[in-house]
Amino acid sequence: MEPKFYKKQNVIKSYTKPLVLIIACMLLVYTSCRKDSSSSKPSTTTQPPSNEALSSQIAVNLSKSLAGSFGGVNLNDGVDSVSVADHLGPHHACGCGSSNPLCGFFTDSLVNYNTTEGDSVKIHTGGELKFYFNCDANNKLSGYTANDSLSTFRTNATSVSEYRVEQFYTIKALDNDHQFIGVNGSNNLITTVTYNGNHTPVVGGVFYEFTDLSIDVINKDILSGTAVFHAYGSNWSAQGSITFLGNHMADFTIKNQLYHVNLLTGKMTQ
Repeated sequence: MEPKFYKKQNVIKSYTKPLVLIIACMLLVYTSCRKDSSSSKPSTTTQPPSNEALSSQIAVNLSKSLAGSFGGVNLNDGVDSVSVADHLGPHHACGCGSSNPLCGFFTDSLVNYNTTEGDSVKIHTGGELKFYFNCDANNKLSGYTANDSLSTFRTNATSVSEYRVEQFYTIKALDNDHQFIGVNGSNNLITTVTYNGNHTPVVGGVFYEFTDLSIDVINKDILSGTAVFHAYGSNWSAQGSITFLGNHMADFTIKNQLYHVNLLTGKMTQ
């Protein structure tokens, strides 16, 4: 695998995609999604989602997380998507004596990005993006490790929302053509909404830990592997496991109940 040295681009725009209303919905802060810009405060009578509804929502959330829709790395881009020149921060050699100078080479970028939404919403994204290049026993580049931590703050007249994304992935090419990659690691998504005049924030999130995922990057399909997850809202939490089956399908197990779910649509099948 040879690294791609693209012309320098805006790494902030490449890796900090919109972390606004859709994240609050997908992270299950409320069982029925509503705008956090509303003047009304969150209901205190929200009921925890059913296991079936949770499996469906987690499935779609998971697909978006792995595709980088909430910020950070898009695993569907494969091992050839990382560019040394793309990253604006310092570049570091490992000093490990390898015959390939890129083995152990890493780069980190600080993110500090401000924008607006309409006339009344201010959005700030900050954090860091780090990439480490990995090699096989023959000093040939085989993949990379990504360690990202990004927070986006969305401020309007009635509330302040924070959306935090933390990723730690090790990505490895499984074939010479780089169509298939192996992935291990974790993904943590947290959202906090604080309403004016209410000192108790509304919190929700979901944490995934992935083991031996095999991904077809051309067809954007998780062929095999497993994951465990912990999802929670302000008044509930749930844990479960996922077995990936290919064809965009997975089996979700929550409290000994099995759900066969389409990862793209969230629909249940028999």
